[in-house]
Amino acid sequence: MPLKKTDYADDEIPIYDEAVIHKRGDYWQMRMWLTKERKYARFSLKTRNKDTAIDKAKKYYHELKAGELAGKTYFSLTTKQGVEMYLQQRQKDVDAGIIVQGRFRTINTHLQHWLKFIGKDTKLKELARTDCENYFHVTCSLPAVPK
Repeated sequence: MPLKKTDYADDEIPIYDEAVIHKRGDYWQMRMWLTKERKYARFSLKTRNKDTAIDKAKKYYHELKAGELAGKTYFSLTTKQGVEMYLQQRQKDVDAGIIVQGRFRTINTHLQHWLKFIGKDTKLKELARTDCENYFHVTCSLPAVPK
């Protein structure tokens, strides 16, 4: 989708009619509207040179477009949104008779505890493999077993 803006200031340069680079202070920045996510992707090009900024912006433009065509999102879902989507899918399993309602409630309860542990606003893309290593030790306060 082309940019709505047609008049540009001296320090604004359109990139492929869908993105804009502009100066903020001494450094060049880029912004591009992501239609599916209804947000701007904004970031610094980390350069003061105009030609370098244009080259970097074109590279980032192609990366964003390739990701968009592959179905990837630029912005990540939160853990709360991911859990809600998962529970909606598991509700379909209940409706189809694959799991019983009691199992669904157990899954829901476990996921609510997990959300308290990991944080509801944590981005899914930010989670690392080791983020849940101490989940059992933190959430369960079992008495020490005598030796």
